[in-house]
Order: sequence, then structure tokens, then C-alpha cells
Amino acid sequence: MVAIGPLHRLLVMIVRVNGALLRFTDYRRVISVAGPTVEAGLSRLADQYQPLRKVLFDREGRVRATHRIFLNGEQLETEQLSRPAGEADSVDRLLAISGG
Repeated sequence: MVAIGPLHRLLVMIVRVNGALLRFTDYRRVISVAGPTVEAGLSRLADQYQPLRKVLFDREGRVRATHRIFLNGEQLETEQLSRPAGEADSVDRLLAISGG
């Protein structure tokens, strides 16, 4: 838990990074970030690793459609990224690859 004021505390979630995005996180696979929601945690991750922001978020600040975000193994749709996440939660991010 991270204290940000006398009445406010943010729970720390675990974000797992793999594949092509590892180069943007200095090859760290497991990163702890504080945030009240999955989306806030991903934004804080991008704050810590600035080059990741352009890859993870579009110009409007939304998670790019090419990324699949999971909370405790459950895939989240874009509108579900506002779900709360905390100390017991794990966020996984997969990059969807297309082509043929």
C-alpha cells in the first residue's frame, strides 16, 4: 500500500509484461505499480517507463486495441479497465499479433 495523503491510500498491483514490450520496461517482467483501477495502474506504469506510453496508449489516452489486458486471468474489455485493482491482483498484458 502506498500512502498519498492522510486519508488516501493506493493499493499496489502487479503488472506482468512479456514479449515485444519487455524492451520498453528495461526487460523487467514483473512490475509493481500503485493505482485504484487497472487503467490507472497501466498509466502509472507508462509514467515509470515513458517509451511504453506511445506503444500502450493511443492519442486519446486509451489502451490500444492491439493489447489484451487481463485482471487475475480474466480478459477485460476496454470499458472494464476502470475496474478496481489492488494488492491481491495481477494484471497481465498481451500484444495481439495479426497477419498471415
